Amino acid sequence: MADLEAAMLARHPSVLPKHLIMLAASGIAYENGKILMVRDLQGFWAGVGGWVDPGETPEQAIVREVREELGVDAAVVKHFRPFIAWNVRQQEPPVSFLLFPHRIKLSSFDVALDPAELSDVAWVPPEELDGYEMLPPIRAIYRDRLSEWLA
Repeated sequence: MADLEAAMLARHPSVLPKHLIMLAASGIAYENGKILMVRDLQGFWAGVGGWVDPGETPEQAIVREVREELGVDAAVVKHFRPFIAWNVRQQEPPVSFLLFPHRIKLSSFDVALDPAELSDVAWVPPEELDGYEMLPPIRAIYRDRLSEWLA
C-alpha cells in the first residue's frame, strides 16, 4: 500500500510548514447608517465573524458565527470578493487569513452576547470607527475595504 503522506513529505519537504492560511468569514451588518461591531474578551473591536469549519461554506460559517456569538439569525444579502490578509499573526509559521466578507441582515437587534467570546456590541457610525480600539490588521482591513462594503 502506497504511503501518500510520506510521499508528499519526501517530494515537498520545504512547503511544510512555510505559511499557514486560515479561512475566515466576516459579516458586515449596516443599518440606519451604523455598522455592527463586537468587542472581544481582550478589549478589541471588530465585525462579527470567525473561522470556516471543515465541510461548511463561508456563507454557512458567518450565519453560524452570528447565531453563536449574538444569539440571533442572520441572512447573507451580498457576497464580497474574498482576499488574503497577510501575516495577521506574527509567529512561526506566519499566519494569514483568507477572508470571505458578507453583507448580512440580522433577524433582530435584540442580541444576546456569548460571554465566552464577546464582551460588548455597538452600532457605530463609520466616521467614528477611529475611536474604537482595533488590532492593527483589523483596522487596516476596515480602512482599505469599508467603502466597498458599504456601497
